This record gives sequence, C-alpha cells and structure tokens, in this order.
Amino acid sequence: PGLPPGARACIGARLVHTSAGLGACNIRTANKRSASSAMRGTSAGRSRCAARGAGASVATPPSGGAGSGRGAPLDVVDAEDLRRQLYLARDLWSTEMHCILRRGHGEPQFRLAYMPMRNRCEVARLILEEAGAPYDFEVIGFKRWWAVKEQTPFGKVPILRALGGAGDDLAQEGAITRFLARKLGLAGRTVEEEAAVDMVYQQLFCTLRNNGLTHDGEHYSPVALRAAPGRAGPAYREMHRLNNCTRAERSLAALGVFEERLAQTGTGVLVGDAVTYADLALFYILYELAEEDNVPDFAERFRFPRLGEFLRAMAGRPRLKAYVESPRRMPRYERPGYVYCPGRGSPRPAGAAEAA
Repeated sequence: PGLPPGARACIGARLVHTSAGLGACNIRTANKRSASSAMRGTSAGRSRCAARGAGASVATPPSGGAGSGRGAPLDVVDAEDLRRQLYLARDLWSTEMHCILRRGHGEPQFRLAYMPMRNRCEVARLILEEAGAPYDFEVIGFKRWWAVKEQTPFGKVPILRALGGAGDDLAQEGAITRFLARKLGLAGRTVEEEAAVDMVYQQLFCTLRNNGLTHDGEHYSPVALRAAPGRAGPAYREMHRLNNCTRAERSLAALGVFEERLAQTGTGVLVGDAVTYADLALFYILYELAEEDNVPDFAERFRFPRLGEFLRAMAGRPRLKAYVESPRRMPRYERPGYVYCPGRGSPRPAGAAEAA
C-alpha cells in the first residue's frame, strides 16, 4: 500500500538473487580450496608459462614498489600457442600458465595483469589497442593465482603494474580504465566532457555490467534476450529500482538508454564527437550480444538501429578490428564451468578438440 502504480516490490526476486549470490560464493570458496590444494603439489619451477614457444623472449618484471611483479622474469609467448594451451586446459580453473603477451614493438608502455579471460580487463585492453600503445598483458593462470595474490594491493585482479614505471601497482578496474583513458587521450577533450563520459560509463557499469558482478545478471542478460521476441517493457527512466520486470525487459531498458544517447548526440558516439572509453565499453557489450549464440539480429529485432550502426562503425575501426580478430584476445567461455568456447574472430585452434 502507498506504492505508486507499477511500483510492485520484488522482495521475492531479491531473496532469490541473494541466495544465488551465496551459492556463487560457496562455489568460489570451493574452487579456491581446490586450487590451493593443487598449488601445494606444484613445484616453484613451474611458475613460468606452460605455453612457452620455441625461442620465446623474456619480459623483465617492472621495477617499483612491493606489488610490482617481483620474481623471476616471465616468458613472452606466441599468442596462437597460448590460445591453444587455453583450449587444451578446457576451462579457466585448469589454467596454469604465467606468461606475457606483447602488443607492439619496442619497450612496452604498460603491463596489465589478469587471468586468461576478457571480463574486468577487456575495456582497459580495448583502450590500449585503440590507442596503438605497446603493452604487455601478463596472463595469470588460475592455478598460479594464489602465488601472485599476496603481491597485489587488494588481492584482486586486474592490476596495472608499476604505475608510471615506479611505485605500487594500480588496482581496481575503474581506476585502471580511467587512468589509461586519460593517459592515452580517450577520456574526453575537456573537463566537462570527462565528466559526461564518466557519467555514461557509470550508467553502463551499473546496468549492462550488472554493477561489475557478472555479464549475465538481473539488470542485463544476453541469455534472457535470446528468447525475447521483440522490444517490450517500460523505458529505463520509467522503471522503479524495485520492480517485477523480467530480466529481458530490464536488459532492453538498459540498452535503450544508449540508443537514446546516440540519438541525442547525433555524432555516432556517446559523448562529443570522438571515441572515448565509454564507447569502447559499449562496443564490448554489443559485440558479445551479436555473437551467433546470442542475438546477432538484436538491432532489427529490438528496434535499436543506432546501436546496430554504432557496432558496425566501431567494429570497422582498424585497430579494434585487428584486435578482436587476433589471437591476442582471450577466448570466450561458457558458464557455469567457465569452459572456453569460440566466437567471432576467435576460432577454436586447430587440434584443440571441442570439450565434452
């Protein structure tokens, strides 16, 4: 009683969501215990990359503070060899490499460290790729993570090693994303544009990224959209925080915000007239949504013509196109087992059998 029309509380849905979160926490705890047991039986000499290729070069750890990747130098490996190793491992939990993928020639400007997947590091990598910056991607297999974890600021990845060539590592996805964007000219041209980009990115993070928890959740779900016949439900601005909308309806409302934003700017980008990290983040989401096993016709089915044109334009940018079609990009995975699977520009390597 007292709620405005349409504002039906979804306490039951929240309880289900909380229970699911607790279940996920238990799964992660079990995985951690399993990985810790595996680590105890692993010799220290196996800390180098299992995907080492013939004649691999060596990357020296960055200098700097306590968290700056101290330890034995890591091998710089061939991207195709690494992709093959990932598929042979089958899933994220079974990966045991610790190595470097290098982009560009000469001295790398940055070193990003993350596990062998896209997720929380992908927008940062898209920034580096779009800017053409030479960088190292430090790949930490799940079974190697527990030896690295204590050397990170908060025990989490991604991290940007030895910020500015000295000092401690930079943690937290948002901090890394904004730092790299400002450093490489992809954060907006003025202070006002920077604020607008930050606003749009935060909206995307809260909805299309489910507050950083998952890429398939309560606020946005490509899986739920697969079965949606068309655009339905209220617009985002009409939707109460507590509601009984379906996951598909919430997903469509979240995408609708960016369709409207592109209509407002009229420039083909979300802020101003130049690409920023907010555009790269949206590109990442839409590129995955358009995969064959998701909703490749999303623009037509859901009447999002501007989002469709945006995706085509971004995918045609030379550096982004080269990256998403290269083996440097980590493969997709299927849940619940985080099993590696192919996608557009990311085929299954020859000789790597499909997981049963």
